[in-house]
Amino acid sequence: MAVEKLTGPRLFQLIFLLFVLIAAFTWRTITYVPESGLTSNSELSTACDMTEQACLINIDNNQFIIDVASRPIQQNAEMIVNIKGEDIALNLQAKGADMNMGILKFTKELKGGDVASYSTFVPKCKHNEMKWLVMITADGKNEEIIFTAKK
Repeated sequence: MAVEKLTGPRLFQLIFLLFVLIAAFTWRTITYVPESGLTSNSELSTACDMTEQACLINIDNNQFIIDVASRPIQQNAEMIVNIKGEDIALNLQAKGADMNMGILKFTKELKGGDVASYSTFVPKCKHNEMKWLVMITADGKNEEIIFTAKK
């Protein structure tokens, strides 16, 4: 391979190309918007957030009030969800809204009156906050609520 001599025009070409690459890298860094493949922002904004208050949902013309037993909702701890409403079979599952943390399955515990209690263990995440999406299913109808677990 022949050795080329570094001439003025060739040096200008290398510096110009380096400038273009740095500018393109800086532009993509400034304008980057992360995308989540699990749920869209529009889905999360329409779901009720039970992190701070109880949620009222309608499933198949039945109203339910869904609330947690204690706040704040902690990571690496048991979470108990109380559902007040008619006694119909509900299935609760949660998945990470921002990242894949697996599926949380809720187990139903017996409670008196028109209040049903469901519990699950919220795992620890490396982040200080983790947003979860809870899917509530009854007779093929689905409703979604969200909550945020903190360390």
